[in-house]
Amino acid sequence: MPRFNRLVETNLKPYRKDLCKIRQLDLSGLSAVEMTQRLESIRQTVRSDRDERAGCGDCLPEVLPELFALVCAAVQAEFGWSVFDSQLLAALAMQRGHVAELDTGEGKTLVAVFVACLNALTGKGVHVLTFNDYLASRDAEWMRPIYQRLGFEVAVVQSGQSLSERRQAYAADITYLTAKEAGFDYLRGFLAGTPADLVQRPFHYAVVDEADSILIDEARIPLVIAGGSSTAGSIDPALYRVVTAMQLGRHYRLDEFAEHILITEAGAAWLERRLSINNLYDEAHVHLQTQVRLILQAEALLRRDVDYLVRDGSIQLIDEFTGRVIQNRQWPEGLHEAVEIKEGLSSRSRGRILNRITLRDFLALYPGLCGMTGTACSAAAELNLFYGLRVTRIPPHVPCRRIDRPDLVFRLQFEKEQAIVTEIRRRHQAGQPVLVGTASVAESEQLAEQVRAAGLPCVVLNARSDATEAAVIAQAGQCGAITLSTNMAGRGVDIRLEDPGKGGLFVIGTNRHRSVRIDNQLRGRAGRQGDPGESCFYVSLQDDLIERYQIRTVLPPAYQNLPPAGTDDAGPIGDRAIIEAIDHTQRVVEGQLFQQRQALARYSLLVEEQRRLIHQLRQDFLTGAKRLEIWQSEAPLQTAALMRATSADDMQKAQQTAGALLLGQGWADYLELVDQLLDHVAMMRSGPNDPFTAFNRQVIDAYAHLLDTFETDLIELLDKLQVADGKINLSATDLQAPPTTRTYLIDDGSDTLDQTLGISNLVAAAANPGFFLLSLAARRQKRLLDHDKS
Repeated sequence: MPRFNRLVETNLKPYRKDLCKIRQLDLSGLSAVEMTQRLESIRQTVRSDRDERAGCGDCLPEVLPELFALVCAAVQAEFGWSVFDSQLLAALAMQRGHVAELDTGEGKTLVAVFVACLNALTGKGVHVLTFNDYLASRDAEWMRPIYQRLGFEVAVVQSGQSLSERRQAYAADITYLTAKEAGFDYLRGFLAGTPADLVQRPFHYAVVDEADSILIDEARIPLVIAGGSSTAGSIDPALYRVVTAMQLGRHYRLDEFAEHILITEAGAAWLERRLSINNLYDEAHVHLQTQVRLILQAEALLRRDVDYLVRDGSIQLIDEFTGRVIQNRQWPEGLHEAVEIKEGLSSRSRGRILNRITLRDFLALYPGLCGMTGTACSAAAELNLFYGLRVTRIPPHVPCRRIDRPDLVFRLQFEKEQAIVTEIRRRHQAGQPVLVGTASVAESEQLAEQVRAAGLPCVVLNARSDATEAAVIAQAGQCGAITLSTNMAGRGVDIRLEDPGKGGLFVIGTNRHRSVRIDNQLRGRAGRQGDPGESCFYVSLQDDLIERYQIRTVLPPAYQNLPPAGTDDAGPIGDRAIIEAIDHTQRVVEGQLFQQRQALARYSLLVEEQRRLIHQLRQDFLTGAKRLEIWQSEAPLQTAALMRATSADDMQKAQQTAGALLLGQGWADYLELVDQLLDHVAMMRSGPNDPFTAFNRQVIDAYAHLLDTFETDLIELLDKLQVADGKINLSATDLQAPPTTRTYLIDDGSDTLDQTLGISNLVAAAANPGFFLLSLAARRQKRLLDHDKS
């Protein structure tokens, strides 16, 4: 175990006592009716205990052995499976609020059933949060027979469902869905105009699948809901033509990691001449600067078939971590529009941000939280810091037989590709299935052409062919199968072998990723449940990771200058220094991302606390839990006049609804101000007015202003109220929830925080009058916008 994994629990002795109790209860002879009756008896014990002690499942540890034994019996009855000790140990660790690390093929999907059933006994609902819609639907349907045999209702929430379908799904004992979908429904609840518009119950317990990805990789990404007035895009096509004439190296350049753009003095002067302006950096040209920034980002940093696809007349974004198309989402702040202009497509409209929450803050709303994944140990420090979760490493039921071979390093990309094709041919001729993990759609298709040119059959799984994913994966373990995939085959994919005697699945990685966890997820496709298997990464000194982080500059001189293609020395390099440099770079990059997540958490702490208070206050107004009496006490005459035209009950309902809607509008104004503060936080000086202190002071003032103006705005609303057919018509005041909304994920602002906190050296560049800093960590950050009808 690596030294930095001191937070990982490997001693499973604390769970052995409960494991013995479970094994001593053999309930396999029970009929379906007897199982249901036994489960109902356990349920009544839990609920009576809750009523007596006003607790939340206080006696769950007491009923755990019997409940787990009952689930084991249901699994045996429905599927004929014997539950492994490793699965029960994982479930026991998760029930203690841990993240269990289990190897590929150890049956994590079944492990979740034990924890979900136990916590569903309270009647408060359990959410099983998965990595994508496909896995949510697959796992729920796969495990449904077990749940039904025990008398639990299971449901699935998917994008595109109606309000009533969602409400019914959330009312089930156990609900499978993605963390993002749950978060978006939470944000939609903030816009509800009546209690009937709410779909979710109060949160109780969440089981997080692929926990390191959801809780760490995507946790800092804000989920956003936007609506209200939509405006046309702001990118001027004429300006786009001017900016795209700028020359890389002369008018602008990329930073050392190719993640930021710097306009040179010559470039700024060139733009000023072409646009007939005196000073590009004048405050009057801020909007122009923004457009230039977006255009250069679209042209120089975002790559077709790597960062996005053009399909069905639209831009479709590709998730860096999964390689999948992210349906119906787009970059915000005009960036998506700039890419559409780049690709000759029509642009879309945007709306006002109404509310937002990061996945980390959303998941913190669950009183009970646990998780499972195949790669948790390296993320143990962050899981503990941000969520208070410990990691428990569960040994496999059968020892892993996979052979992880040392990386093969080549000088040139071309040499690496030739070596990969040669190895694929050798394995294919021996009847061994091969899975090749590539870094992008473009690379997967380019390599597929070379494989086919060599006379070898292959199938490609990437964002362009996602509709055939299930069929491709089903065949990937066949003898001699050759499957080329992006990261789509990295998580949640279980490849079953046709004949383990052929040597098992051979996994080839064509690139090392920025995170070692992504590399390990790819390796983990082989060696399932003790099956044989191998993995090997093929690396070249022209790979994206090496070029982006300039790894060659720290290598021995012999590798700093690349030879021309076609030289005799085309074999792999046997120098360990290269692999050590790559390993070091991965650790540094992961450390930088950790620092960014810490910085974001620090700046969002106060805003999140205020959001919780406003959300609760709004819910109290909407449901009537908190009774508003402002109209009666501050404007008794107007109130009395309106009551004569309607009724006291209708008047009170109108006041409660108006209060909820006004709070929503005020919160949207507040968030707009917070965004402005974050935009300017990098310009604040250190000392008594250090950025963090100044930011929090202004946020506190903004929150106080929101509450101070709420009462005034509510009283002023009285003059606008109209009565129709004896009812108050609030819609006549333009005070109503937007008819349509869009949900999306946006940049977390870490570039701005980097400048403020000194995580990078971008401040020095921005302070130099000869440069205009344009920031986009193109593949490191998420700027995704999802259109969603509500």
